[in-house]
Order: sequence, then structure tokens, then C-alpha cells
Amino acid sequence: MISVRDLHKYYGERHLFKGIDLEVHKGEVVVLIGPSGSGKSTFLRCVNGLEYFQKGEIIVDDIELRSINRKNPGRGDIDAVRKIRRKVGMVFQQFNLFPHMTVLENIIESPIKVLGLDKSTSTEKALALLRRVNLQMKVQSYPEELSGGEQQRVAIARALAMKPEAMLFDEPTSSLDPEMVGEVLSVIKDLVTEGLTTLIATHEMGFAREIADRVVVFDKGDVIETGSPEEIFTNPKTERTKAFLSRILKN
Repeated sequence: MISVRDLHKYYGERHLFKGIDLEVHKGEVVVLIGPSGSGKSTFLRCVNGLEYFQKGEIIVDDIELRSINRKNPGRGDIDAVRKIRRKVGMVFQQFNLFPHMTVLENIIESPIKVLGLDKSTSTEKALALLRRVNLQMKVQSYPEELSGGEQQRVAIARALAMKPEAMLFDEPTSSLDPEMVGEVLSVIKDLVTEGLTTLIATHEMGFAREIADRVVVFDKGDVIETGSPEEIFTNPKTERTKAFLSRILKN
């Protein structure tokens, strides 16, 4: 479903990714863990075409994305990014809802303008998604009237409204108060049990261990270890993984 090959990413002189390779199969749940600043979020943004990279390729369901001239992207590059974003939904740390739109309007905007759905069909699908995330009572609310957990669940519903074939979650609970984390994780668990191809960056280790088919450990822009949850959490191979898990599980 998603193939990343020899990915290199620079920020000026800083060489963040030095040739990352990663394959994600259809229906697989891959969880990215590692210290803050290790490259997890940037990696997800590269997969979704939100970040440029200087070398390598990313292939999403046969759509190929290569390094792009940032100042003068080619037409084919722009088309590839658009196609990938149609196939891959993304939920961010910050909820990124339109503050001047109601919950319903936030969800139906893209299906109408991008997918070409009529308002009636888009609304029907949006209401079904709101029931799925247990927010059917908030249809006419505005983002400022919602809790952080409710806003994030709306963001998930909005991403699902585009009928993605894969979903990326970038630290989806990092901006939430502790008592709101569970309601968002519960929604994500329901999605992955339905077979949706998923990449999740998270610091919630219990959650990662429970839902992952595979865990990928990032540190300083490198993938330092990958394996099953049992392998990573019970018998990590690298000292860097051991040190990270010891520190975060202690906290």
C-alpha cells in the first residue's frame, strides 16, 4: 500500500533522513515511536506530500512521488501529490478545523468541493460518520464549543469523509487533556479493527502495543529498529530503543 525507498530529507545543512526504507502493507497497522524531534511527524508529512524531500521515492498504491523542485514543481509532481492526498487521510496534533464552520460544515466541505458529491449525499455520509465517532449531537456546534477530544474526533470524521484507503495519525492525542485521550484512542481502535491501512506516530505506549501489527522506532532521523510489539517492548535489540522505552515508561 505504501512504499518508502531511500528517503532523504534536509533542513539546510541538517540531514534528517539518511535513506529510510519502509513498506506498509494493505490493512497493516504500523506505529511509529521515538523521542520528540526524531522525525516521526516529518516522515508522515512526507508520505502525504506535505513536506518536500530531496532524494528517494514514496509510492502509494502505484502513485509515485519523487523529490520535487520546491520553487518550480512540475505538473506531474503536483498531480501526484493531489492523487496521494485523495488516497491518504491525515489527522494532525492540532485539530485544524475551520473555526467559522459548524461541525457538519467542516466535514462536508471537502467531499463537495474535491470529490464532487452533492450536498445531500455529503451530509448523509457526514451524519453517519458523526454517529460513528459518537458526536451526532454536535452537528451544529462550532469548534470553539467543543472539547479537545471532541474536536479531534471531528477531525477524524472529516478525514474519513474523503474515503481514504490509508490513514496517517500524527500524535493525535498530544494536544489533549489526559481525561480526553481515551475517547480519541477508542475511535482509532475501532478504525484499525476494520482493516484500514494505518500509520500512527504516538507516545501512548500501551496503545501502541495493543493495536500495532508492527512498531518502528525512530531516533535522530533514523529508523533504528522495527519489529512486532512483543519484540520491541519485551526484547528491544538496540540500546537506544531500550533507553527510550525505559525513560518514557518510567514517566
